[in-house]
Amino acid sequence: MSNYTCQKCKAKLKANEAYEYRGAFACAEHFDEVIEMRDFERNQIAEEEHNKTKVFEGLDLTDSSIGKANRKLLKRHIEIAGKESQRLKTYERGDL
Repeated sequence: MSNYTCQKCKAKLKANEAYEYRGAFACAEHFDEVIEMRDFERNQIAEEEHNKTKVFEGLDLTDSSIGKANRKLLKRHIEIAGKESQRLKTYERGDL
């Protein structure tokens, strides 16, 4: 049984027929489309991850009294930013 499946058309591929790009496999016919889909997904995830942390830009989060107060106020945001999103996990597995 084949371990390679085209992400676009879901065709089962032999090892010598499969093209890989950033963890996603494609047949020759759909390779360019899978590249575009993969890059689009990657860019969206990067933007989402950036948005999770941009609230911290320029803030004191050290052990100073201001930093401690900021960490207390932003506790929920810090927890969210520290967790890997399901979308990122899916992307890293090679799923689209």
